[in-house]
Amino acid sequence: MRPGALEGLRVVDHTDMRGALCGRVLGDLGAEIIRVPPIPDAGGPAHAHRNANKAMGDPADLEALIAGADLLIDNSGLDYVELAGCCPALVVVALTDMGLTGPRSGWRLEPLPAFASSGAQHLSGFMDRSPCWHPGYIAHDCASVLGALGGLAAVMGRSRHGRGQVVEISVQEAALGGLNPWSVLIPDYLAHFPELPAKGHRNADGNYWIFPARDGWVRTVIGTPKQWNGFVEVLGGPDALTGPEWSDGVFRARNRDVIHMVADGILAQHDRVDLFERGLAAATTIGVIQSPREFVAHPQVVGRGFFRHDVEGSEGLPVPDAPWKLSATPAGIRRRAPMSTDEPARFSPRASANRWAPGSLEGSAGTGDLVGTGDLAGTGDLVGTGDLAGAGGLLLAGVRVVEFGVAAVVPEATWMLSELGADVIKIESVVHPDSLRLAGRGDLNKAFPFNAESRGRRSVALDLTTDRGLELARELCTAADVVAENLRGGSLDKLGLGWDDLSPARPDLVYVCSQGYGRGGPMGRMPAYGPLNSGFAGAHWLWNHADVEYPCSTSLNHPDHIAGKLLAVAVLAAIHHRRRTGQGQLIDMAQTEAAAYLIGEVYMAAAATGADPRPIGNRSETVAPHDVYRAGGDDDWVALACHDDESWRRCCGVIGIENHWPTTAARLANGEAVDAAVSAWMAGGGADDRAERLQAAGVSAMAVMGPFDHRSDEHLAARGALDVLEHPVVGRETHVANPIRFGLTARRTAGPSPLLGADTVEVLGEVLGMTPDEVSALAAAGVCR
Repeated sequence: MRPGALEGLRVVDHTDMRGALCGRVLGDLGAEIIRVPPIPDAGGPAHAHRNANKAMGDPADLEALIAGADLLIDNSGLDYVELAGCCPALVVVALTDMGLTGPRSGWRLEPLPAFASSGAQHLSGFMDRSPCWHPGYIAHDCASVLGALGGLAAVMGRSRHGRGQVVEISVQEAALGGLNPWSVLIPDYLAHFPELPAKGHRNADGNYWIFPARDGWVRTVIGTPKQWNGFVEVLGGPDALTGPEWSDGVFRARNRDVIHMVADGILAQHDRVDLFERGLAAATTIGVIQSPREFVAHPQVVGRGFFRHDVEGSEGLPVPDAPWKLSATPAGIRRRAPMSTDEPARFSPRASANRWAPGSLEGSAGTGDLVGTGDLAGTGDLVGTGDLAGAGGLLLAGVRVVEFGVAAVVPEATWMLSELGADVIKIESVVHPDSLRLAGRGDLNKAFPFNAESRGRRSVALDLTTDRGLELARELCTAADVVAENLRGGSLDKLGLGWDDLSPARPDLVYVCSQGYGRGGPMGRMPAYGPLNSGFAGAHWLWNHADVEYPCSTSLNHPDHIAGKLLAVAVLAAIHHRRRTGQGQLIDMAQTEAAAYLIGEVYMAAAATGADPRPIGNRSETVAPHDVYRAGGDDDWVALACHDDESWRRCCGVIGIENHWPTTAARLANGEAVDAAVSAWMAGGGADDRAERLQAAGVSAMAVMGPFDHRSDEHLAARGALDVLEHPVVGRETHVANPIRFGLTARRTAGPSPLLGADTVEVLGEVLGMTPDEVSALAAAGVCR
């Protein structure tokens, strides 16, 4: 097999299952991962999925393994200052539940309370029930993805200056940014759009309506007038929905009951596939909601080969492969998950790090200081922005990215690249602007979703229906290091701007594609948005309470935000490979497969049992108590997870009851009595008070936080977790900051999103050598703006 993009990178994975995905991500890109968990892995589907591509190391050899590694991933709280002194070239990714600093830095978050801390649970569920979680490790997975990105950036930086560093990721901040980043921004837009749901309360499917089909359910994401008109066409043009008032999205949101009254009966007469095809023909977005087993068997998924059935030790179960396809460096499973410490390891100890990436084109910063680590012991500052001079400046300084991004996934990826120093140029259509800009209701520069997603880039507005506009776009692409797009499948190929068109002239080009269902296949031409991708992958099948009317309880745009960061990891790996070899490549990531990658164990378990899992709300089959309990305030909730018997014993001491159920088995068998005891105590105080009392005793609990909680939270404020910017049209904006905290590597805070075409003159002059008069003439001719 050809070497992967990260061939030669040695990583020690010292995490429990909450952080295991970080090593899997790097291993899928070719790194050598040695797993030495701080507590023994329990086995099962989660272990098999999250620990593929890893070898098992002996805990007795942990110190020697770390000394010979390039990168250590840890969520056990090792002494990072001591590590810096012993291993000055080591990069440490510290996955922390709430960060290394701040008032709550000592809190422990199990998966359910971590989800509650992110704001995603606040927006999930039905108002007559408790807020509902996404089963699995989704909040910690967000931290794992960002840890892989930050760790890779730090190791790439080390090839320039020789220094190791600590890269800190807070699970809470990573999950806020990876699941619900728009939430903290919306309140700043109330002065412009008072109808916005600033409090972010749960509203089940929200404005991404779910409709019955003859054989299941479908979901729609309708934002533009064209999409609404196409939906009405699919319905056969009923008079009740054809008035001009229906073109307004706010009007539609206020009259969703009328839409359901008309549409439910019509759509229920058709199968899901038929409705999907009708939507495609009518240029509207109708997505199919599937169970996990249906996703595994779908022709689009089978055709793309996302699941592997030949992994040794998996007994033929479908194992999710890597979420990206790279044309020059293979990505994906090379070996099954390690079964035990008795398994023969395929590595040998080495005494020194600093061996990764020989021949890197980045060279050295020439400081001669190979042992500096930001003086962690002297300053105690593990989260600084770095010494720009000593670290050689921004990692991606001089890298030009041309983006044809719309909505969220590619814009999220290029935002991460921008914060590392890349110059991101967004080519926008004068005729067909980004659909997120339309949320400005007449003002393309006032749309909060666009302004959340498009920070840190310059805008060039071109009319790509003109020959000259297309020529300018092609010239910008051939002057770029990276081209990234997530337009409808095949759109850029038709314009002569695809990978096959550009790579002959630029063999070192990194070309990034991310369509909803991936390139090619029977569904490759269909545009898709986060809610449709999650529904297709089976995530919505699980993300729900039991015994509800329809299979979905969230209007979040998952997996868009975390999928963008996952895509950025592959882009950074490809940039590293390009710097070493001069070779570019094509990266293809299906957003449905990104959603599936985060719940890979679900498909394996379903195949093993022969039955799809059923939604169980906030419950767990292995942990008790494990639920969201009502506290004393209005719509006030606390997530609690006692992950072992000791945690429950401490919980009993806090709530003042006898420990009648000392074992997990006893608590699971007496769930109603356990819940009654916990509920009675929770109701006696506010959510923050209840969570603080439990955490003080070492019990994992968290208030279910919403956007106003995050904006006023002293812990997030102390950590600088939110960026406050000044937008030229909107004014003050509050954004989720980059959750990656480098001890050394420099990054910058991306500025506000650009006004449409604000940088056309500057970019065309700087990159293509055009004069302002030449650009003005093109603008007068309608070629640019």
